[in-house]
Amino acid sequence: MKKAKFKDIFIPTISLFLICMVITAALAITNSVTADKIAENEAQKKTESMQTVVPDAASFEALDTDDAEAYFGLDANGNIIGYAISTTATGYGGQVKVMTGIGTDSAIIGVDVFYNDDETPGLGKNTSNESFTDQYSGLFADNDIVVSKDDTAGSAQTVDAVTSATISSRAVTKAVNEALTIYNEIQAKEGA
Repeated sequence: MKKAKFKDIFIPTISLFLICMVITAALAITNSVTADKIAENEAQKKTESMQTVVPDAASFEALDTDDAEAYFGLDANGNIIGYAISTTATGYGGQVKVMTGIGTDSAIIGVDVFYNDDETPGLGKNTSNESFTDQYSGLFADNDIVVSKDDTAGSAQTVDAVTSATISSRAVTKAVNEALTIYNEIQAKEGA
């Protein structure tokens, strides 16, 4: 058996080390170049989502909440016309981000699933379709909403699940219910 020479081990080791360093540097540069654009795109998506759920708002102002992203929807005169509340739940494939618009009368104005990229295409991703999200409009913040197949108590506030996407439908409903809870907490603070 031939004994390995120092240079037979050293040269490949140094070569591998240099390749790893170059790749790491390239990834770091790519990340620093794209990080601002990614953050900008996410902010734009969130702003569009707020406008979708409170369409009559001329502007939005962040609310000071402990653990949620919530915004006042303001008309051109600065009067509050609704609330846009961003919540997240875990769906079948990962995170589902939902923006819920609630009017000053505690009725849901609109729901927008602005991120469900990890859900199954053609199934769970369909929770972002208007045919599903429009079911929430007009429901009220005083009672939880349930997916109709889970409605054992005969709740008046139900939505039908997307066919073959019950877990994703439940995730959206859970996120909407969390937004309703946050809305009720905001109302309790403002009334105090």
